[in-house]
Amino acid sequence: MKKIPQIAWPALTALLLVLSYPKFGQGWLAWVALAPLCYFLLKAKRRRDAAAGGLAAGFLFYAGILYWVYPTMRAGGVGPFVSALGLVLLALLMSSEFVLISLYGHYLKKAGAAVWPYFFALGWFLLEHGKVWLAAKAVWFPWFMLGYTQWHYIPLIQIASVTGVYGLSAALAFCGALAGSLLARELSWPGRALRMLPAAAVLAGLWAFGRYELANVPAPVRVLHLALLQPSIDQYAKWDETQAGKILALMALQAAQAKGADLAVWPENALPCWINDSACRGWLRKAASSSGVEGSFVGSVSRGEGKHVSAFLLDSSGTITASYDKRQLVPFGEYVPLRGLLGRYIKPVGELGEFEPGASDQPLMVFRGYKIGATLCYESIFPYLFSGDTLAGADLFVNITNDGWYLDTAAPYQHFIASVFRAVENRRSVARAANNGISGVIDPWGRVTAVTALDERTVLRASAPVYAVRALFPFYGRLLAAGVLLAVSAFLLVLLLV
Repeated sequence: MKKIPQIAWPALTALLLVLSYPKFGQGWLAWVALAPLCYFLLKAKRRRDAAAGGLAAGFLFYAGILYWVYPTMRAGGVGPFVSALGLVLLALLMSSEFVLISLYGHYLKKAGAAVWPYFFALGWFLLEHGKVWLAAKAVWFPWFMLGYTQWHYIPLIQIASVTGVYGLSAALAFCGALAGSLLARELSWPGRALRMLPAAAVLAGLWAFGRYELANVPAPVRVLHLALLQPSIDQYAKWDETQAGKILALMALQAAQAKGADLAVWPENALPCWINDSACRGWLRKAASSSGVEGSFVGSVSRGEGKHVSAFLLDSSGTITASYDKRQLVPFGEYVPLRGLLGRYIKPVGELGEFEPGASDQPLMVFRGYKIGATLCYESIFPYLFSGDTLAGADLFVNITNDGWYLDTAAPYQHFIASVFRAVENRRSVARAANNGISGVIDPWGRVTAVTALDERTVLRASAPVYAVRALFPFYGRLLAAGVLLAVSAFLLVLLLV
């Protein structure tokens, strides 16, 4: 073990995490992925060594899962050097999460090996909470949650209904930390295996809880029949005026194919025009009213008091009955921080950075007595938006997106799995319509009941069940986070005083 270069341990953590994420999807590796980094931290003698290990693990990991930033920027007309620099700078910035948890882990060594894995896991819990909070208040990109790696292990993810994705992430961090701490100690292999029993108990407990939850799924109280429109329009043709006629013809055709559904769900920015323009609005009214559906949920950019990325609910006559403005905008996509400086170097992105966020207290849409929580694209990675709407009475969620930016990369798959956790956290179905995929319906237990392929041009017929059950997370998630913060703060204070 001493012959292995020390920096190889953080690099191994990065590799295991990348393999745990889509498209590789080897989620089982996440249970030990943090072990090499934790071993490194426990062996590191200096604080700067721990920070360097965290930086290496974080940079390599984020460069691995966010590789799609480069082809996305290149497709947008950005030069190869600036595109590569954008990926490198983003990975460096995001690696600060790993630097922070590594410094925390290094400091925890004062507590001793017995409690180190437990408080390391609680620190990871707070780290994930903290970066979502930061993104809501400032500029951050909380794309990665350790728990997301488990999205296709349906029994294991049921704990998210109690703790949110954060609790599952903490369980994964605990198992990796315990394994790493045992590697760092002078123990026989049988002794190490015996001391892994707490990790086995955590995994078994999560599995047993999940199996119990799945065995007691009640019957839905109602079912909404949907038609999810996936036109698969090329991202860079969407705002080409010469392509507008073809796009409108395609959308009218897909709207007609939705006939018989309760609700037709169009993707984000489905229209090659601003909905406030009279010609655009007149076309949409005609297309919706002639489609033969009771309601249409349509994404479009809008002008009013500012410019917004929006969604609109239309009735069978094509009349707008409700609207929603996106609350959480995409940095460097829908608005550009430091635009005056960066716009000179990233012109295609800078031209899009003109939108304003919607109000935080927008009312839910109501359709046939259903209360619909609307979210657009990137908002699917913010648990608090969904839990807030659940507390407001949402019966189900509709998320519309345009993942055409990402081309044929891992990003659409990474984006889709966030919706699985939003469904479980709230015990609410999530219907997702994407311009080029992945569209689908996820039930309140995280089971994908209908799904399209990436870049498939189709209208997906699916049913979204509505249940009367309640999840604990929306109601008590903040109290749990506050309790963890209090416990960690008190523990760190004790370490400081001893």
